Amino acid sequence: MDALLEARRLATSSAILLVAGLCAACAPDGDPARWQYPPGDGDCGSLEVDAAPASESGVRSGPSCANGVKDGDETAVDCGGRVCPPCANGRACAAPRDCASGVCAEGKCTNDAGCSDATREGFVSTVAFPAIAACAGAWSIPGLGITTPACDHAAGNSGANPTGKGCSVADLCQVGWRICETPAAVATKSGGGGCASSGIAGQSAFFAVRQSGSGNAACGPGTNDLFGCGDVGDPPDAATCAPLNRFSNNLCSALPPTWACGTNSADEQTHATKTASTGGGVLCCRD
Repeated sequence: MDALLEARRLATSSAILLVAGLCAACAPDGDPARWQYPPGDGDCGSLEVDAAPASESGVRSGPSCANGVKDGDETAVDCGGRVCPPCANGRACAAPRDCASGVCAEGKCTNDAGCSDATREGFVSTVAFPAIAACAGAWSIPGLGITTPACDHAAGNSGANPTGKGCSVADLCQVGWRICETPAAVATKSGGGGCASSGIAGQSAFFAVRQSGSGNAACGPGTNDLFGCGDVGDPPDAATCAPLNRFSNNLCSALPPTWACGTNSADEQTHATKTASTGGGVLCCRD
């Protein structure tokens, strides 16, 4: 039996060497540990035999990981894949292993911060609140209903674009997060605590959600008024808005002057912008 097993082992080794020889030209970066099987006719396929192992220290590295070019199976220049070090937040990824944070969402590395600038102004504990964050910042493209980022998530009071010029409201949330939709979403994502557990106090700030209404401080269908959490703003209708605790009133008159809501007092939601990162921002919820 031992002789038979040894014969099979030798045959398998010979086959692998033959495949390697056929596909040496297709080995990414000439790395023999990552030769690929040919599906036929000498063409190299996409099934890798193995990946280069990590070093004894656990750090991945390879000859192409510092050449300033996206090559091999890197997901971004000189990072990601099975050979190079994992990527920083915001860089491209295909799997969690490609990211230093261990989180890959929508093809980019992210983490639990929730805010695009990686700093929270409310619900600050990522352990207690892994799925909701209050994010301060500004945006110039009108509307709380916009879901597409316009400045590559560069907004935020600690971000590269704190004035929000050219940004949409979606740029305040990190990749894999969205502006919280409803009072029910805030209740769920906050573990039932809602605004009362946000820790927003002494900031003179309001953090909006997408929820709006038809008037009379009530949450529901329509685009009238803005609703959210904060320590400024007027009290909303508790029956329809709980656990939210603040709303904008007509043309954002109850909010700090950094907020602007257009000129139509029945349609603030689609015209809302914010001219500076002070005075609050939005609540972001994990998808």
